[in-house]
Amino acid sequence: MLPEMRYIESELLPMLRERAPRFRVNAEKQLRQWKGEKGVCSLLLQLTDVPQLQYLPVYNLEEIHYDPEKMFVSELRGVLGAALADGDAVPSVRANVGCGCLCTLYGGLWQTFFPDKMPWLLKHLTEAQIREYTAQSIEESPEFKMGLEQMRYMKEMLAGTGIEVYPMDLQGPIDMAHLLMGDDFFYNVYDDPELVHKALELSLAACIYGMEKCLEIIAPTDYVCHYNVLALPADHPLKVSEDTSTLLGAEHLEEYMKPYTERLLAHFGGGYIHYCGDNRHLLRLAPTFEKSLALNFGNPERHDPASVLAELAKVRQCYYGSFPQMDDLELVRLSRQEDGRYNLFLRTACSSADQERFIDAFRETIR
Repeated sequence: MLPEMRYIESELLPMLRERAPRFRVNAEKQLRQWKGEKGVCSLLLQLTDVPQLQYLPVYNLEEIHYDPEKMFVSELRGVLGAALADGDAVPSVRANVGCGCLCTLYGGLWQTFFPDKMPWLLKHLTEAQIREYTAQSIEESPEFKMGLEQMRYMKEMLAGTGIEVYPMDLQGPIDMAHLLMGDDFFYNVYDDPELVHKALELSLAACIYGMEKCLEIIAPTDYVCHYNVLALPADHPLKVSEDTSTLLGAEHLEEYMKPYTERLLAHFGGGYIHYCGDNRHLLRLAPTFEKSLALNFGNPERHDPASVLAELAKVRQCYYGSFPQMDDLELVRLSRQEDGRYNLFLRTACSSADQERFIDAFRETIR
């Protein structure tokens, strides 16, 4: 047992169990906002100063993959800022196994681990493998099994704390096809569309298989958590990453991204879409998906908050996150619709000393 586990079990977990009821209240508030209740805006607050972190060592991104306790400590460090804040966050942790983990369900693929950066696939499927494989070729890899075991371990350790376990990293079908094919993906969208569509079918099957296994462990009732603070309705449980999609033009987004992402969302009921970068075509396309609830940007500084919120409001969708170029409270005011709804789940951070003052200002803003 790691030395810090004694502190976690004797002091930290009991303190978190005392705070557990408020997380249920926070989840219910977020669910009301997802349903479009007027006057509800969720403040997904995290503290920037957490004294308890001094008792939790920092483990590098390679070693956490081989030790469930180190993975747990690493995730607990990341969630305490939200768990000890007094906003509307619903704290959660995950098996942080890397965006290529679900790809390892095919063909003996594996990720390479690094101390200072997230895992990555350095090996890809051959053209012959892509043509040969089907959904029936899926086989649980040691990496994937390890991720499931880490999820089970964290769920057991956090029982009664109100801190939930959320799914492994789910890339969209485009992102996963890119991982399976490597950068040949970008040539094949022109040279071999049939091969790309086959890779996308394999990606979709792996996404569905992997997420279903995660949800079996999570066993949600009315919500599924994401990224330390967010609670999604259980019938819209997905976060779908479309980072590679930002590198495609309008024609290829329509042909390759749209049908497969829509099928993934429809299979599980829906969710929200995340992407890094900036692609005007993707920004117009993503909110048109029937089962999409929201957008989240990895590079919000590259987007105009007013226009994003206005476009999402037209289709009754939300933005999750913040925009560094705009004051948080001004962003809240901007997200208020004429009918009294707010289409913003504001994720932000402040110090313990500023917390009460910030929460009071936030509440005054939405009165």
